[in-house]
Amino acid sequence: MAGPSVHGQKNKREQALAEKRNPQPPRVVSLLPLSQDVDMPRLWAQLIGAGASEAPKALSLDPGMDVDSEGMPPMVPTMVKLPGQSRSMIQLLPPPAGLDNPLTAVDIARSAEVLLLVLPGNAKASQVDAGGLSSLAVLRLMGLPTLQVLVQTQPGASLKDRSAAKKRAQAAVASQTAGEHKVMTADSAADCQQVLRHLGEIHPSLPLWRQQRPALHLHSAHPLFNTADPSAHGSVVLRAYVRHLGLSVNQPLHILGCGDFNIDRIEVAHEPVSSGCKPAANGVQGMDMAGSGAGVLAVADPAARQGVVRLNTPDPLAGEQTWPTTEELMDAEARGSSEGSKRKRRLPAGMSDYQAAWITEEEMQDMGDSNSEEEEDEAAERQGGDAEPRFGEGAMDEAASMADLEEEDDQTDDMQDSLAGEQSFADFKRQRRAEQDDEFPDEIDTPTDTPARDRFARYRGLKSWRSSPWDPREGLPQEYANTFAFENFKRAHKRAKAGAEGVSRDPNGAAPGSYVAVHLADVPADVATRLVQRVQAASQGSAAPLVAHGLLQHETKLSVLNFAVKKDSNFTETLPNKAELLFVTGLRSFTAQPIYSTDDPNVDKHKLERFLHDKRQCVATIYGPIQYPPLPLLAFKITPDQPPRLAMAGTLRSCDPDRVVLKKIVLSGYPVKVHKKKAVVRWMFHNPEDVRWFKPLELWTKYGRRGRIKEPIGTHGAMKCMFDGVVQQRDAVCASLFKRSYPIWPSSLEFCQ
Repeated sequence: MAGPSVHGQKNKREQALAEKRNPQPPRVVSLLPLSQDVDMPRLWAQLIGAGASEAPKALSLDPGMDVDSEGMPPMVPTMVKLPGQSRSMIQLLPPPAGLDNPLTAVDIARSAEVLLLVLPGNAKASQVDAGGLSSLAVLRLMGLPTLQVLVQTQPGASLKDRSAAKKRAQAAVASQTAGEHKVMTADSAADCQQVLRHLGEIHPSLPLWRQQRPALHLHSAHPLFNTADPSAHGSVVLRAYVRHLGLSVNQPLHILGCGDFNIDRIEVAHEPVSSGCKPAANGVQGMDMAGSGAGVLAVADPAARQGVVRLNTPDPLAGEQTWPTTEELMDAEARGSSEGSKRKRRLPAGMSDYQAAWITEEEMQDMGDSNSEEEEDEAAERQGGDAEPRFGEGAMDEAASMADLEEEDDQTDDMQDSLAGEQSFADFKRQRRAEQDDEFPDEIDTPTDTPARDRFARYRGLKSWRSSPWDPREGLPQEYANTFAFENFKRAHKRAKAGAEGVSRDPNGAAPGSYVAVHLADVPADVATRLVQRVQAASQGSAAPLVAHGLLQHETKLSVLNFAVKKDSNFTETLPNKAELLFVTGLRSFTAQPIYSTDDPNVDKHKLERFLHDKRQCVATIYGPIQYPPLPLLAFKITPDQPPRLAMAGTLRSCDPDRVVLKKIVLSGYPVKVHKKKAVVRWMFHNPEDVRWFKPLELWTKYGRRGRIKEPIGTHGAMKCMFDGVVQQRDAVCASLFKRSYPIWPSSLEFCQ
């Protein structure tokens, strides 16, 4: 019986044979200098020359490639044949300009399959400078491809100097990346040939988010209609290798900076290297200018096409209610009578059922509280203690109670007048909030010019944050009707991934590794012009390669995205809620205004965070197209006349519109008179109507007491409160209110930037 190791070796052999039989696209190798001391023009010329020494010449994706005045080949994307392998090639990408811009490293993370890190061999040179550190930090967050370390030493360096340079480079890279990486030198033609052979033998390991979707590194783009007319729409032909997974003709395609498009048909195209035709001036083969390739692979089926659908179309009658039927009314009455018969009411001593029927539940509760307090006083007397008289009720008679209330009103009025004479009420509140901001981060001032019942009409109280229910479908804004929601997000992700993996066996698609001409349908004229200019800039080396991704099922539809994020340690500015940021994922780049909330496990409600604090993980919620994890997120702060700054980073958590984010506010007051469990509280409200409106709220204090409002006192917002223990005079009385918060609706629904 064969062991598991034998089966593993057999699977590896079968996988290697499949890779040899199936066509493989040229491997994309991107060069990234980690220091400005690296002589990139000399290294680029050496690598191109090492490939050209085995072939008549190195072939570039740019048809106008020529050597410059000094004899150096231009630094443009170039196809290089591997030494000793006539049919194998790699695509070399030059280092992008402006490494101080972190978005440059994002483009490398989207396109490179092998990343060639170049370090200087000089002992006095800086191994990794600030630009290299910034690029590596962004690449780590996006997901590193396969790494290869290259040390550029001086020509004719001794073996001792080369060995020391390798050790320095290995130590510098080990401090920034995980794992061990082979270090090679490049100071002669033989060394560069060895580097190219090694690059051809590497099996790239890509991040999972890149493996789950087909990708096209666009070599050319040609519109088949007149783009001079701004209102025109037509087809655009894209030529590229299909990478990672097969591309279906019925799935939409997202092009960075352009948008989402449907595919009209897919044709087999002539590879730019194997074709004997001289390239045209715009980088498109002369025989393929009209889009006719070697044959049509697949034509889109309108019935099976997923389509580019962004917004959901709500049913205006979905929320309408019909009049209940007679059977439903009878069932409701029967349930009400059965619940009423099962409920037991605790009646005061000597009260009959007929008398209790005329007493409301609130009055019964007050009477029950009075009875319990009287029982506590009687127990204290039985124990021989001297029970102190209760404030306002119990041991005091009615006359004493009325006199005490009048005296209390006079005292509170005098206190308010004295405070008004010393300092204004607003100054008092500001001073208190500045002193206790750390202890009460959600505390706000109750307005004096607006009734609190109007100002906080959309807020509600919660008995328990953990167990109190909050309906996620209640009181939703109108924008939520245009979003899509999953019944089971994990099951939908599994089906979408299985559908993408099955495209290779689908006759309506292009297998990975094939060079195809993709016809996009219904492309606006301005987008087509921008697309052609972007591809030409990439072929000339002035911009990063443009990548198009095949989208999975439902990834064009709008939903509510939740990202688990952390603030970047180098970003020192405050990051308030709903601040506009540039969101960069593996697939898209777009601006958004997120709201932040706590990342609490196993709860159905999450508290809104007014700021993204340092060293604290939060969840950022935005409106955006559906995307499936794993997917990285980088958010940049855009400032005019400055490069983007990384503000936060994280990963996609889920697409869930039902995730409840609650904004919490705390209304505070102070006891002006205290007697055991009772207190007169002021400054929380400013009129008795507000006190009656918020009477059902549960109160809590700084020292852990719980209580409730009994009744208002006077006309200045004072109220009598009852607590579960003895209240201290220095304590602060608070009430918590909550309302649901929603992200800001996006200004543009294109989600491409």
